[in-house]
Amino acid sequence: MEEELKLLGLNEVDIKVYLTLLRLGESTAAQIAAKAEIPRASIYDVLERLEQEGLVSYIIRDFKKYFSASEPKTIVEGLEYKKKKIKDILPELEEIKKQTSTEATKTEIYEGKKGIQTIMNLMLEEKEMFVMGASRKTAEVMPFFMEKWMKERIKRKIKVKIIYNDTKEIRKSLKGAKEYLGLGKGWDYRFLHTDYLSPIMTLIFGNNVAMINWVKDNPSLILIKSKDIAETYKQYILRLWEISKK
Repeated sequence: MEEELKLLGLNEVDIKVYLTLLRLGESTAAQIAAKAEIPRASIYDVLERLEQEGLVSYIIRDFKKYFSASEPKTIVEGLEYKKKKIKDILPELEEIKKQTSTEATKTEIYEGKKGIQTIMNLMLEEKEMFVMGASRKTAEVMPFFMEKWMKERIKRKIKVKIIYNDTKEIRKSLKGAKEYLGLGKGWDYRFLHTDYLSPIMTLIFGNNVAMINWVKDNPSLILIKSKDIAETYKQYILRLWEISKK
């Protein structure tokens, strides 16, 4: 639970005080400090931070401040409010980004599953994708993420042309994955002998080319942002598509 609360930007002391106050109910600063084993000189700074986050409130009674922890559901409400505010300024942020961008090719490197998941979620913003050198390692390395990703692709009706490495293992695994892949729902695939394909999986979406090395412990991705390069790769895949097997 503490780790999840850290995602709100709270430190360990903040979390300790918040949880203590949840358990105590309405309390004075001295009572909270004693129960949480926090120096009394520091407790007011912590309570002020929590108050600014909307996690703590207080009332004054008999010239004393009594603090209370906000309802836990306010955490979600606060996040929704922040999300809405960020969405409101998103067009402005994107415009600033456009103004500073150039037509030059940009290359970015992502390491680990989280980085790859970030880019794969970007792919869901496009209407079509082209893939070559595909294996089933994607599902092996990130099974839960890929199941959710596949469902979202089907929901958004994104079309995919994908060329798998032609191996017995891949052909066998695909036979039982019709529903998972969404075959007949925009997922069109063919097979090509491994001599023609790189062991690196290459994906083209929009003006981007992503190359993924599926090492189980630490997969990595190289992202090339270039309209010309993306179009070149797309045409190359379409030519391979013509000589691929169904």
